[in-house]
Amino acid sequence: MVVTYLYTTKHEDSRQDLRENLVQVEEKKKWELYDGQDPFADLKDRPKKDWEDQSRVISDAQRSGPGEQSIPIILSDETEEHKKERKKIFLDNGFDAVFSDMISLDRAVKDLRHPQCKDLRYIDKLPSVSVIVPYHNEHNTTLLRTVHSIINKSPKEVLHEIILVDDDSDRAYLMAPLDDYLKSRGLDKLVKVIRPGKRHGLIRARQIGAEHATGEILIFLDSHSEAMPNWIPPLVEPIVMDYKTVVCPFIDVIDCNTFDIRPQDQGMRGSFAWNFDYKRLPLRPKDQKLPTDPFESPVMAGGYFAISAKWFWELGGYDEKLDIWGGEQYELSFKVVCILVLGVLGNYELEI
Repeated sequence: MVVTYLYTTKHEDSRQDLRENLVQVEEKKKWELYDGQDPFADLKDRPKKDWEDQSRVISDAQRSGPGEQSIPIILSDETEEHKKERKKIFLDNGFDAVFSDMISLDRAVKDLRHPQCKDLRYIDKLPSVSVIVPYHNEHNTTLLRTVHSIINKSPKEVLHEIILVDDDSDRAYLMAPLDDYLKSRGLDKLVKVIRPGKRHGLIRARQIGAEHATGEILIFLDSHSEAMPNWIPPLVEPIVMDYKTVVCPFIDVIDCNTFDIRPQDQGMRGSFAWNFDYKRLPLRPKDQKLPTDPFESPVMAGGYFAISAKWFWELGGYDEKLDIWGGEQYELSFKVVCILVLGVLGNYELEI
C-alpha cells in the first residue's frame, strides 16, 4: 500500500499534524492484514502434536557440571578475600555473578513442570513468536544464558526472533563484545540488539522492543531468565483459540545465591492492594479442576507474558508516560479486563 500526502501549508502545526498522521498510517499499515478479522482463524481446528524435543531431553539428562540439573553451587574452601570480592559483585548485580560465570550458558535445568504437562499435545502449527528482553547493565552471563535458554528450549519453526533492548547500558561487555559474540555463533540474524541511545526505563524499553518485533505473538521476559522445556506451545495455543487472551506462565525461582531453581508454588491469581502493591490470591475451586488447565487472573505479573501483536496494539501498547516499574502490569491488565467486559455489554441500551 502506498500513501501519499499532498500539502502546501508551511505552518509548524500542520507539519506536526502530518507527522502524527504518518505515524498513525504506519501503525495501520503494520496490522492491516489482520484488520477486522481473527488473525489465527485458520489454525484453530488443526490437529494436535507433541512438541517436546526428545533429543534435547536425552542430551540434557546426561549433562553434569556446575549448576547443571539446577543443582546449587556451594564453595567449601573459599578464602575470605574471595568472599569479599564475591559480595561486592553481588551488590552490583543483585545476585552472585561469580557463580553465574561458573555455569554453562546453555546449562540443563531440572524439569519442574507437573508430570501431566509432559503428555499434553498442542496445535501442530503455531504463529511466529518474537521474544522481547529489555535490560540495563545486566550481567553478561545471565543475559547470554537467557538467550541460549530461549533458543535451546523453543521450536525453531516458531521462534521468529529474540529482541534485546539495551536501555542505555554503560558496561563495556554489553557493547561490541556482545555483538561479536552473537555474530561469531551465527546468532546475529535471530537475535537483534536494539540500542535506542538514551535511557527510557523498563516500560518504554518493552514498548520499543514491541515496535521492532515482526512476530505474530509477543512474549516478554526479564533479562535473567531460563526457559523450561517446551515452554512456548502452552503460552501460544490459548492465544490461537482467542487472540484477545493474554497468557502468563508459572514463574519459578532462580536462587540469587546458589543458582538452583525451585518451583514457586502451584499457581496463584494476581491482584493488588489499594496502595498498588501486587498481591497473590489463592486459586478458587473452579480453577483447580485439572493441574494442567490454565486459570483466569484479574491482574498479571508484568515481566513474563505472551500476547498477540494484534491485540497488544489494539490495546494501544503501553502508556509511554508510565515511569514507575510495576505500573505497566496494572495498566495492561485493566485494559484487557475492561475492554473485554465492555465488549460483552456493548449492545446494552439504556432507556432514560
